[in-house]
Amino acid sequence: MAFPLHFLISNVFISILLSCILFSKKILKKHITLKAQYHLWYIFVFALFLPFLPYKLFTPERLFLLIQQLVCRKSYSPSSALAGNTVSTPAAPILGLNDFSTAIASSGTVLNIILWGIWMAGMFTAALFTIYTMVKIYLLRKNAYLITKQAEPDLYCQFFASMQELHIKREVKLYASCTLPSPVSYGLIRPTIIIPQDLDILLSEEDVRYIFLHELQHYKHKDTILNYFVCLLQIIYWFNPFIWYGFRQLQKDREIACDNSVISVIGKEKCLNYGYTMIKYTEHMQKGMFFSPLSALGGSKDTIRQRIIEIADYKSDSVCQRIKSIGVMILTLLLVYCSSPLFTTYASQNSSFHLKSDNWESIDVGSYFDGADGSFVLYDMANDQFQIYNKEFGEQQVSPDSTFKIYSGLFALEENIISPDSSLQKWDGTEQAFDSWNHDQTLTTAMQNSVNWYFQDLDSQLGLATLSSYYHKISYGNCDLSGGIAQYWAESSLKISPVEQVILLSDLLENKWDFQEQNIDAVKNSLFISDTPAGKLYGKTGTGSVNGQNVNGWFIGFIEKDGSIYCFATNLQNSEICTGSKASEITMNILDSIL
Repeated sequence: MAFPLHFLISNVFISILLSCILFSKKILKKHITLKAQYHLWYIFVFALFLPFLPYKLFTPERLFLLIQQLVCRKSYSPSSALAGNTVSTPAAPILGLNDFSTAIASSGTVLNIILWGIWMAGMFTAALFTIYTMVKIYLLRKNAYLITKQAEPDLYCQFFASMQELHIKREVKLYASCTLPSPVSYGLIRPTIIIPQDLDILLSEEDVRYIFLHELQHYKHKDTILNYFVCLLQIIYWFNPFIWYGFRQLQKDREIACDNSVISVIGKEKCLNYGYTMIKYTEHMQKGMFFSPLSALGGSKDTIRQRIIEIADYKSDSVCQRIKSIGVMILTLLLVYCSSPLFTTYASQNSSFHLKSDNWESIDVGSYFDGADGSFVLYDMANDQFQIYNKEFGEQQVSPDSTFKIYSGLFALEENIISPDSSLQKWDGTEQAFDSWNHDQTLTTAMQNSVNWYFQDLDSQLGLATLSSYYHKISYGNCDLSGGIAQYWAESSLKISPVEQVILLSDLLENKWDFQEQNIDAVKNSLFISDTPAGKLYGKTGTGSVNGQNVNGWFIGFIEKDGSIYCFATNLQNSEICTGSKASEITMNILDSIL
């Protein structure tokens, strides 16, 4: 699935998260502080960046998979996992291997292009509005005049006194503008407050103090940082009305939290005076601006009404409220952390593995691929030398399909679910798509016949959490099992490149993971195919099918010849001939020609 559709899906989950935050704020309003209600938006803004961050930077997989495991234990059975999956008739077996493919749904390329175009056009338009707003702010500041001790001694001293009252040591510039209707604050590097030129004429000295304290609290809260992030996110999420609504609530909570901080400084006995200042200045206030990093004193009528209510009902934060606030913040962080695989669009995107070794050479075997895209990788273990056809495809991570069964069996052996001498799993009697599956199976027969239910049963007994720890231990591709226990390997979340397949096979043969030697031997024996002119052949096929079309063909394994071991991986892409059977045929032709 391409990025635009992933992004739309992640927007659904982000909108659900927003609903959870708004609902929590409503029912916990009297239990958590106003500052905590505002700080919840920091977590939400962080969640909005998750779709664009590499999934491996945020790996709550173990917690996420543990939750899945608890669900799967209750609801999963190998036979039910196959229900609803269409299995195509295998091609004629090559080298005695059976090759099966599973059909799944996929999105169309044209739709992705259309979605890309609409999204980019919207972002471009929103970016123009943001640039226009930035230019207006620049011109506003440029045309304003700086309040200095020499030019405006009374106003400057009052502003300086407010800074001292809030223990602000850094210099904050104060400007006055003849065109600005209400005070604003902004600036990361050079914090700035701009006030209307006639502010000290329209309002009393006490009112001016309250307004200074309010704008300086925005600086003290570092609201400008969040404002800039919101500007960027408004460009990215221009199409999502739920997120725009959330940003309006963020602006309201920002002003309410700021009001609350001001009252905590001036004292509860003066909260009504502060409220009257807001009321007196209401007609001069401007609404909060979108695509702008400004923290403005005003807002919508509903926002101002809510602010006045909160000011009138001011109560100092209790210890109990603060403790509850910390608890709510932690729980919200955990919610975002555990659900981040739902937000991250790159969780199951194809990525690349870059071979660090310089011991490789290119080989031209393209004539064997019959027009299909793909790659061939051969690794000489004795000489530590790679031969690669089409390195770009050789480093591209794609679904392993049935080749995952090599490691599924190995992990089950390590966990004593099966053993080298006793690997029999009983068939439950459910009619399968292939006759060879309708029997009890051992590790060897299941590997040779590529029996899905056998390995799904092993995975189910292992559990996703244990499986995930093993995949991470051996560094299997992207190690992403978020696709679920039934199909994480079948054109789903787990991805691996042909180069990685070869490296893993060599690690397996050398037992670099310190597994039980008898388990390594059992897996190796289950992969044995036959003695061939090229050598003693071991291997496993895999086929992926999407919407009835073959899209992914694998043949991986190793060959023993004259005391040397060569690990190989062939992968086919984007062609009707992309099957494991065709990949094995191509592989043998190549091996016969170069070994």
